[in-house]
Amino acid sequence: MASISSLMSSGSSGSIYGSRSANMISGLASGMDTEAMIEGMVMGYKQKIIGLQQDRTILTWQQEKYQSISDQLVEFSRKYTSYTSSTNLMSTGFFNNSVITSTSGKYKDLVTASGKSSSDIVLNAVAQLATSARQMSSASGIDGHITTGSDGSHVIKGGQVDMNETQVLSEMSGSLTITYGKQKITLEFDELEDFSKSDGTLDTQKFEQALKDKLEDVRVSTPSGDTVPATDRIDVSVGEDGKVTFSDKSSDGNSVYISSASGDFKELISDYDNAVDKESSSFQMNMGAQVVDKSTTKAQYLSEKSFVIDFNGQKKTIKLGKIELKPEDGGDWNKAIEREMNTAIKDAIGNSVTVKYTAGSAGADGNFSFEVKPGNTFNIQSEYGDVLFGDGTDRLASYVDTSKKLDELGRFDTGVLFLNGKIIHGKRMEKVDKADWVQQSDGSYTDAAGNKLDSEGYPVDEDGEYLYEFSFSINGKEVKFTQDATINQIMTTINDNPEMDVNISFSKLSNSFVLTSKETGSASKIEIGGDLGEALFGNVSEGDYQKGQDAIFQATINGKTSTFVRSSNSVEIDGMTINFEGTFNVKEGTKYPIDGENIPDDIFVDGEDVTFSSKTDTDKLLEAIKTMVEDYNKMVTDVKNAFSEMPLKKADGSKGGARYRPLTDEDKEGMTESEIKAYEEKAKTGILFMDRDLSNLYSELRGAIASSPDASYLRSIGIETSYEDGLTTIKLDEAKLKEALEKDLDGVRDVFTKSKETGATEDGLMASLKKVTDRYAATTGATKGILIEKAGSKYAPTAAMDNDMLDKMNEIDKQIASWQEKMGDKVDYYTHKFTQLEMLINQMNSQGAALAGMASGGGGM
Repeated sequence: MASISSLMSSGSSGSIYGSRSANMISGLASGMDTEAMIEGMVMGYKQKIIGLQQDRTILTWQQEKYQSISDQLVEFSRKYTSYTSSTNLMSTGFFNNSVITSTSGKYKDLVTASGKSSSDIVLNAVAQLATSARQMSSASGIDGHITTGSDGSHVIKGGQVDMNETQVLSEMSGSLTITYGKQKITLEFDELEDFSKSDGTLDTQKFEQALKDKLEDVRVSTPSGDTVPATDRIDVSVGEDGKVTFSDKSSDGNSVYISSASGDFKELISDYDNAVDKESSSFQMNMGAQVVDKSTTKAQYLSEKSFVIDFNGQKKTIKLGKIELKPEDGGDWNKAIEREMNTAIKDAIGNSVTVKYTAGSAGADGNFSFEVKPGNTFNIQSEYGDVLFGDGTDRLASYVDTSKKLDELGRFDTGVLFLNGKIIHGKRMEKVDKADWVQQSDGSYTDAAGNKLDSEGYPVDEDGEYLYEFSFSINGKEVKFTQDATINQIMTTINDNPEMDVNISFSKLSNSFVLTSKETGSASKIEIGGDLGEALFGNVSEGDYQKGQDAIFQATINGKTSTFVRSSNSVEIDGMTINFEGTFNVKEGTKYPIDGENIPDDIFVDGEDVTFSSKTDTDKLLEAIKTMVEDYNKMVTDVKNAFSEMPLKKADGSKGGARYRPLTDEDKEGMTESEIKAYEEKAKTGILFMDRDLSNLYSELRGAIASSPDASYLRSIGIETSYEDGLTTIKLDEAKLKEALEKDLDGVRDVFTKSKETGATEDGLMASLKKVTDRYAATTGATKGILIEKAGSKYAPTAAMDNDMLDKMNEIDKQIASWQEKMGDKVDYYTHKFTQLEMLINQMNSQGAALAGMASGGGGM
């Protein structure tokens, strides 16, 4: 008896009934094989589903075949027509680089050459090399700490300090940790922070501002997963009585309480244990306690402190000894520090850096300076640096810090930038139209470029200050920057702008900017316009500016000697490229630069010439062309076979025979793996028979060779078509091709590389083939190649997930699901009917048995 469960698990891709299960009664009462009957009733549905599944398998096979052909097209194009390939037969460079050109003569090392010339060339002399326009400007004026001496030395001057003054040390060093919701925030307090009043006790206003500043520097997570400054979520206040209170500013309902404290800070909290135990949001500072220590001088504070120095790229740590006054100090702690710093630096790097303290005038504080000898770079930094350097800085260097922003290098005040002695006026960035605001997850807004906006839509910096634009131009091309742009960002913008035609770099060694025009020759230029440009990079008319100059040389070509002027040191003469690397055979005492339009008649002197000889590496070219022919022949053969190979038919006695169809799961039962493989090979034969796209592809590939305007020349160098058994391929005569490469390299090169896109009147061999491969297998662009759009490709990820054949497969999947649903409905319907029949028969059988029993009992009375 057939089984419904076997029916429901039939098909070639899982249950054709989906996930249905039938709750039925078998034909025990009726004696009928109800499951077999149901299977027969829905057999038409089952056959429809199997047919659709086979159709889908055929589509899969066809897709694989299309992709195998398009893969060959892509790989052929990448191998022989891509600029990244080492066998790019479409590149003139590939052919030219196969020519080995050598130089001879006394000055051969001053010249290099490549390519093969059709002329007889002798280089007689090179009088001048081409150079770029160049502007070099000192950056010392940008950073007020640095001055540059005439000998190239750098003097780094710190801010005003006096080591005789008292160094106020905090009695509040340590940390405070608070808990906000589930997040812990630790605020650190340094020994150099002073929150005291004149009497040494706590200044509550200073302390409150310090707490807010420290919270501003800490970021906390929001429920949406973003991080924001802690001040966006937490408020803090300090009362005049010293009571510190934290509270939640958000609507999230987070608790804020004191978790712990450490160091001296902990000792200044009254009833510390009680505040922490109760998880209080406030605590009381001891207002009567001294919060600072004023018992030492600045010099004594620096005793045994460490500094890190970087000298010519090598870092070393120096440590000061115990600072004590000696007789030679004359009672001046500044002299003691000067002496100790010089000793420590000399022990580390020698005498290249000298420290000096210069007293101020009229009772003002003086400053320490570091003189760095020419040819060296130096910087010094320390967490104690601002005590020695003043101005709140912990680092001094002999060169500008290019990571600093404009408003850090100069002084900025409401749209005006004071930099390098210039007053530069900016323009506030315009308000952004509200339709263009981009709301961030924390509720704030930015413009499309990511600039923060205030509540009115004006771009602002991280501190909420308005951004102003400052502009300048180079070679007539304007650029704009805000006050928070760094020097590095400015240089990158200039270097990345091809219209400016300038490369800019910064030299730490000379502490200077170097601007160089990208082009060489007398026409190259550097023009800087605008106060900001001049403040940064100097004025060309006043700075160290050098005009560009042309290359000037003398050569004898085919017996005629001439003088030439070129804007580049790389010149092309009748196919040969010559590169100048030095001058020779020039009159001694020649005045430079030489004006290319007024060259003295006697500038060149007789001397040994540079001559050239060339040899073609024919083996390299021959191997590349030979491999290309082999790959082409395989490609056209596979394309021709794919659309011309007829499907196989079974010898099953039917008229004409039936075509092989994919095996179902039931078909595979009892078959070996080798039998299945052999069958599927037959079934796959001819699956693209008479395919129009492949037929057209074959015709176009064949036409690129057979119909080439250069067919006659190609035959003369050993490349022609061959027709056999209905297939057209390329036949290669290696001997002829090798001879052509040796005798007519330019002709061979041109027939392979020329293209209408580069100005030729007709396409060469490789351009013609590339047009075909692109038409059928382009993997980039909005519209891909014909085969890629049709079947997808591993070389085009987007097309692999969106192509015509995949759409057809998805449509079949929908049809299969629909037919499975219909068949399942029918199974449920017939199961229900047969179950009711069985129940009626059981009922009738029961009634019959009861009547029979009654009749039998009555007969016995």
